[in-house]
Amino acid sequence: MIFIKSRKAKAKLYEAKYSEIPRDFYERINWMYDHYHITPQKADAIINVRNQMTDSIFYSNEISVILYEEPEGSPRPRARLVNKKNLSFAAKSNPGFIQVYSLTGAADRSFMRRLITEEDFIELDHLINTPCSVEYDAYLKTPSVFNATDTYLAELGCIRPICKPDFDNIEKKYADMYNGNVWLDDSLVIESRLRKFYSILPRIEIRLKFLNMLYNKYQYDSVSKRIEEGSNVDYFKRS
Repeated sequence: MIFIKSRKAKAKLYEAKYSEIPRDFYERINWMYDHYHITPQKADAIINVRNQMTDSIFYSNEISVILYEEPEGSPRPRARLVNKKNLSFAAKSNPGFIQVYSLTGAADRSFMRRLITEEDFIELDHLINTPCSVEYDAYLKTPSVFNATDTYLAELGCIRPICKPDFDNIEKKYADMYNGNVWLDDSLVIESRLRKFYSILPRIEIRLKFLNMLYNKYQYDSVSKRIEEGSNVDYFKRS
């Protein structure tokens, strides 16, 4: 049986763990200075590393993709009881467990894989394995009830959708399509933005930027275990 803590219990636990840490940014920085026993020499070293990182880590490339389809959201995950009839191997190791699955995830990833292979619209030697920034522009079909004026205004971006699919479901669907096809997985995304528009030509435009390296050896050790053979991955090394 899965036990989920109530918000009250989680708030109490959070307070116990973090109550000493200031919530104001500048107060927090000063608190860290004392808590971690930062000397003037150590402070200078931290600033020096920060400047090195600023000079060394940057977005090295951008990939733009346009999918000519009506933007969709990721459907709500389904759950099923796994037994010997539908997944015998898993049932033998853990009889009666619940499996959560997506109705369209496998088909979407397969479509993206074929698109990359057949159309060759992404020039990558290997899956992206460094932090990513991604922007989604979802152009939903202009409602047929719009008159000519509103249709033009919508195409110009003056009238924007406030309807489904929800922004988070759109992001999830198209991020999942990139998993194992463009990037290692969407845990690499450090920032994203989604904008919804209307258009008489529905489509989804995706712009992806990725850093030239990982931030530190800790991340390298984590990512290097999961990358495909022959892939290169580097991380920032302090001088």
